[in-house]
Amino acid sequence: MAEPVPSDPDEEAVVRRIRAQNAAFAELDRTPRAHPPSGPVTVSVHGEVFTVPLTVEDVRTALPEPLRTEFDDEIAAAPRTVAARVIRRWALETIPGDALDRVDVLLRAEQRAARPGTAAA
Repeated sequence: MAEPVPSDPDEEAVVRRIRAQNAAFAELDRTPRAHPPSGPVTVSVHGEVFTVPLTVEDVRTALPEPLRTEFDDEIAAAPRTVAARVIRRWALETIPGDALDRVDVLLRAEQRAARPGTAAA
């Protein structure tokens, strides 16, 4: 019989964080937006301020020139049902920091944009 693998509290915390992020994005995807964002959204996460693009035009503008053609091709080929996920993936490319922190920033920006009466920065 194999010995049990000891658990790593740090790894378990990361897994919980990723699950919470996924659940929050799923909730945003389930809730139709009354008004799409009209421009980048500014949010504060972990004491830092970020301006996050949430539209095709804003993401394209925020990307470095070498990535714009790749973005254009991917967004043009994306079925309507997955376009938001494509925009989300590319928006992450414009946010500095490690992967989990970038997801926190994007999530906070999308949550702010989804609130009624919230203006883009």
